Amino acid sequence: MRNLDPYYITGFVEGEGSFYVGILPRSLEKVKWEVKPSFSLSQNKENKKTVFKLKEFFGCGWIRPSRKDNTLKYEVRSLRELDEKIIPHFEKYPLVGEKEKDFEILKKVVRLMIKGKHLEKEGLKEIIELALKMTRNPKRIKFLKKINTLLKE
Repeated sequence: MRNLDPYYITGFVEGEGSFYVGILPRSLEKVKWEVKPSFSLSQNKENKKTVFKLKEFFGCGWIRPSRKDNTLKYEVRSLRELDEKIIPHFEKYPLVGEKEKDFEILKKVVRLMIKGKHLEKEGLKEIIELALKMTRNPKRIKFLKKINTLLKE
């Protein structure tokens, strides 16, 4: 299989990829919440060569099987790898569809985290407001708003 073209990768991600900012309870942090940005892409197992080529292209992340839908998932969660490999790719070969907005939000969150803002109440509130702009899921919206309310107390 030949090498993947960077423009192909951007188009592929536009259709099949995801940029996400997870926020989970974590008793270890001062703010009691952990921020987990990620980039991922899922494909059925018949398309596994492309998934492995994608990992090879970026030189980071991992591939895991998903039991719930019988797919392979390529994922990057490392803050450093997001900042040094994933973000520069999409800055140089930009998305042009709906995912562009989610990418820009992920980029802002990663840059805030690099500055340590996720460890401060005000920075975490800013990150939650950004994450709210990424979701259309009513349960997730309710969850993020609840965290924001708790941080105001």
